[in-house]
Amino acid sequence: MVALPVAVVTVLGLPLALQRSDEALRELAHARATEARQLSSAAVQALSHGEREVLRQRIADYQDRTGGRAHVFNARGRSVDGALCLLSPDELAQQNVVRAALQGQFTDSSDRRVAKAAEELIVAVPVIHGGMLVGVVVVCSALDDLQLKQWTIWAVVAVIAALALAASGFLAEPLARWILRPVRYLEAAARRFAAGDHDARVPVHLGPPDLRVLAETFNHLAEQVQHQVTVQKSFVSDASHQLRSPLVALRLRLENLEPHIAPDGSRGLEQALGEVDRMTGILNALLLLARAESGAQAVECVDVRAVAEERVASWRLVAEPRNITVTIDGEGDLVASAVAGTVDQVLDVFLDNALRMAPPGSTVQVRLVEDTAMVAVQCIDAGPGMRPDERARACDRFWRGARAAGEGSGLGLAIAASLARANNGHVLLQEGPGGGLHAELRLPARGPARAERRPGALLQKSRG
Repeated sequence: MVALPVAVVTVLGLPLALQRSDEALRELAHARATEARQLSSAAVQALSHGEREVLRQRIADYQDRTGGRAHVFNARGRSVDGALCLLSPDELAQQNVVRAALQGQFTDSSDRRVAKAAEELIVAVPVIHGGMLVGVVVVCSALDDLQLKQWTIWAVVAVIAALALAASGFLAEPLARWILRPVRYLEAAARRFAAGDHDARVPVHLGPPDLRVLAETFNHLAEQVQHQVTVQKSFVSDASHQLRSPLVALRLRLENLEPHIAPDGSRGLEQALGEVDRMTGILNALLLLARAESGAQAVECVDVRAVAEERVASWRLVAEPRNITVTIDGEGDLVASAVAGTVDQVLDVFLDNALRMAPPGSTVQVRLVEDTAMVAVQCIDAGPGMRPDERARACDRFWRGARAAGEGSGLGLAIAASLARANNGHVLLQEGPGGGLHAELRLPARGPARAERRPGALLQKSRG
């Protein structure tokens, strides 16, 4: 904010000071030229009739009155009479303004009649008598007064510039706050909106008019996007609800056909029932995803250990026929701030994926850890794991890895990630210690137990 006033003062103040200094020089030159013309009548008498006493008296009077010195040259450039300037008569005759006057030039252009030499201002005026050039009157004036005037001009401009800069510096901070405050509001609202808070809006009465228009435009855009997202979520939810009844009816009809199906058609019936079950699973997942993204459910304290132990006990029934062991370990009571059912559903997704990928005879580990801010539920399997590019896409909707072999809907991890985001948490996928997949849910901690944990415990334990 200060650079702009400095540039403005420099661009405006410097030319102004130069212009005023040049005007002072021209004014002094004009005054000396007028005085030289007044001496030209006496110079005519001296040059034409040899009456030098009158000329000397006029030159002496001029010197006493103005402090300047005058000298007269004849048409050949030879000194006739006058007071000595700082330059000798021969040096004075060689000055451009004197030589121009000896050529009879009557121009008022300062570059021909005015020259700075030895700290003097030299003005030369041709003397004309009977239409003929008879000589030149040269006036020499010290530049002390001119320099004082020029320094005064520069001092005044400098003071004005300093006052302008001081005023701009004093006003810069409140002006910057006035301009940037709506920008900060806009940035914060954009971040919240990008994070999923579609209710984020910007005040429209702050800042310059252009920023107010920008705020109104952002709010209008946010309302349009929010409306479209709401319509999309409503469509997914309504469509899922409407399709569940036909699918249930279709399954019942297929089951009722079983007694009437020939033995060689039983395989096809089983495949049809499997597709119906798969479609039902996708619809249930879409409903769960729509509820997770609605963000309308109340947050409460969740006993993570109790939920995890209950879900592990249920999934052990699935793991035992495949000779897979599911273990759970962790310290203390873990309480998270989340919507009821979040930990259950996310852990179900983790365990479902782990048991489908883990080889027989392996172990699936569920770990519960906590630090001062977060509670983590980790699920580590000994399966083939995922490549880094697969882990980057694993939470996309309907994405399935190359090893899925047609299993699953591709919505499990997407639902888990949406549930985590809705609770100010996140899902982390990384390579497990044995090359399998390490899936982790992190949620904000809640309760007195977290205050007793030392910072960094979560990261240290998760790496163990």
